[in-house]
Amino acid sequence: MRFAAVGAAVPFVALGVAAFAFRWGWPDLLPSEWWWTARERARLPIGWDYLASPASRALEGLATSAVMAAVVTLVGLALAWPAARVLAHERFRGRALVEGAFLVPLVVPELAIGLGLAAWATQIGAAGTLWGVGLVHLVPVLPYLVRTLTAVERGFDRDLADAARVHGATAWEVVWHLRLPLLGPGVAAATLFAYLVSVHVVVLTVLIGQGRVETTAVQLFARLGGGGLLDPITAGLALLLTLPALVLLVVLEVALRRRTPLAG
Repeated sequence: MRFAAVGAAVPFVALGVAAFAFRWGWPDLLPSEWWWTARERARLPIGWDYLASPASRALEGLATSAVMAAVVTLVGLALAWPAARVLAHERFRGRALVEGAFLVPLVVPELAIGLGLAAWATQIGAAGTLWGVGLVHLVPVLPYLVRTLTAVERGFDRDLADAARVHGATAWEVVWHLRLPLLGPGVAAATLFAYLVSVHVVVLTVLIGQGRVETTAVQLFARLGGGGLLDPITAGLALLLTLPALVLLVVLEVALRRRTPLAG
């Protein structure tokens, strides 16, 4: 487990070094010059100074990514959780077909989906808008949410809820004191996963946003398209894209460790 953690951390260490480097070439193990020393003689903003400036639009892209992912996640939860409850607890004709339908966006190539959605978005006036990009982000987010929440719901014994209602508990009390404590960890994990999926969507954002909606993932993709070199600005954008997700993951892990089952 420790070796796996070290192996996963190595790329982020290299990324962090590259983000604060100014000159770093082969075969040097560390940069020959760092950003904070080169900035003193630079005529134009470099490195993190450039990323923090309005010219880079990095902070704007980060805000767009965070807000859009949060809204998409909340809307996705509102749509996916009821569907997951039905799929987990009800038996009806065509149930397997419905479950399979939710997997289609994961099987069909994202580019093919994006081209079809781009034509649809243009027809309804959603192309190049934040709400249009948010709608298409639901396409890859919903399958993950439905599948994860269905598995979570299958682990919930509905006899407990029935027993609570028999003893006088209201529907809200059943949700607050029974369903949320038992299902909370699974729902939180599904929520985090949905947020990460939305933050990292590139192809759909480019096709539907038509260059007018910039997220951090799109900005990073644009810089990598110029040759794929890991310059300090590209490395900085990669950190901006990655670190919020890592922070959320740590917060979720700490919260779940401190949480006690059936806490009221």
